[in-house]
Amino acid sequence: MNFTLECEQECEQEIDGRWIAEVPQLPGVLAYGSSSADAMTKAEVLALRVIADRLENGESEPVSIRFSLSLPASVIGRQPKPKKFLSALHSIGWRVKQQSGSHKTLEHADYPDYIFAFHAGEEIGSRMLARIAKHTGFEPGDL
Repeated sequence: MNFTLECEQECEQEIDGRWIAEVPQLPGVLAYGSSSADAMTKAEVLALRVIADRLENGESEPVSIRFSLSLPASVIGRQPKPKKFLSALHSIGWRVKQQSGSHKTLEHADYPDYIFAFHAGEEIGSRMLARIAKHTGFEPGDL
């Protein structure tokens, strides 16, 4: 059996100087790095882990959903910690399906599973928030 999955990476710099890379075809595959190359390498590693985890658990291929989301200016500059953000996701119906280290697979009845892979000391920047919101239904008022 042949399995082919073509993914693209997007990379941009946060206001605080950190770089963020995302693989939009795999919800939750986002990573920070000290440079664009560092962020893209980390996102690629996370993408491979997500694909391996899905194959190992017999889950279906990811579903592509595309739409745009604008965050109000009031959110820019607010950088919540992962614990607070995870709490906000719980409040809108997300639950931890499984966990491997710091990577949590979240599930919600209305969305595809989402990988939440943040460490406690990190702050989640505004661009990362916008990218997560695309896949989770999160809105700034949920914080």
